[in-house]
Amino acid sequence: MKKKSSTFLFFTTIIIGLSYSFLPYSGLNNTVLSVLGTFWNLLFAGLAGYYLLKNDFLSQFKHFSFKALLWGIPLIFVSGTLFSLVYSYFFGKATTNSIGETISFVMIFFQVPFMLMGEELLSTNILISLQKKGISFLWSTIICSFLFAMWHIPAYGFHPLQLLITLMPARIALNYIWKKSNSIWVSWICHFIYDCIGFLPFFF
Repeated sequence: MKKKSSTFLFFTTIIIGLSYSFLPYSGLNNTVLSVLGTFWNLLFAGLAGYYLLKNDFLSQFKHFSFKALLWGIPLIFVSGTLFSLVYSYFFGKATTNSIGETISFVMIFFQVPFMLMGEELLSTNILISLQKKGISFLWSTIICSFLFAMWHIPAYGFHPLQLLITLMPARIALNYIWKKSNSIWVSWICHFIYDCIGFLPFFF
């Protein structure tokens, strides 16, 4: 039963991530899209994780490690910055996140936190479901990080190589932080701080 639930969670989570990617093409007005885009992954990935693998899903919310946060923040910055520089060196300037066209301080504090928790739930659902099927954390995080990178195609345009080089290592780092801290709060905070610093150039 657990293996069936984990399989269902894996594919359900992929569908949730894909459906989120197609929201901009739904024909809905911008206000509705903004609300849906803020809570879509958080709501549906949260419900899927809760109902399909409840105990494992809830466990990640019950822990917090300040120590992991202290080394996790520099880890995600080193990982993200290093591989972004590698991409720029070999392939030129990377495309930027389309969110930069609409980003504001209000959005950063009232929308982005919910959006990033949704991304964390998409990722941890994949990790939890794969590990429940007996797949090692190494392969689970590689699969999860590949999917995470591909889910960002609508935001960055169809540049899969760029996403694999720049976003996949950052997701691997966040997955490692989550694994070692056993806490989605720690990976979420690291993700939020990293993205907030990344948004700064859009204001200048």
